[in-house]
Amino acid sequence: MRALTASWTAWVTAFELRYKQLPDDPGAASGACPDCGAEALRLSFTGQPRDRVGYASFWCDACLVGIHLSRCAVPDGVPMESLATPVDQRSVRIPDYTLLWPDEPPADA
Repeated sequence: MRALTASWTAWVTAFELRYKQLPDDPGAASGACPDCGAEALRLSFTGQPRDRVGYASFWCDACLVGIHLSRCAVPDGVPMESLATPVDQRSVRIPDYTLLWPDEPPADA
């Protein structure tokens, strides 16, 4: 396994930039991967359709690194998989990517 180079903060910044582009197709590649630089970032939401709140899976199809964010508001017009739909029946196939975790706080924080 190769060493990861991008921080949690870099990934969240990339997510925020992509989120601001919604409702453009969230599954379309958009922006450079913070880790490998490929233009292969993908975004998928899964949640409760009635309240448009769910979790976001955000990853790079090239290096298979990414983040997972909970309790995200899913904008109107953005496709969202229902939590009630079995994983094998969902329209978006989220790969088994390396999940990056938030940066550790400094020891003196």
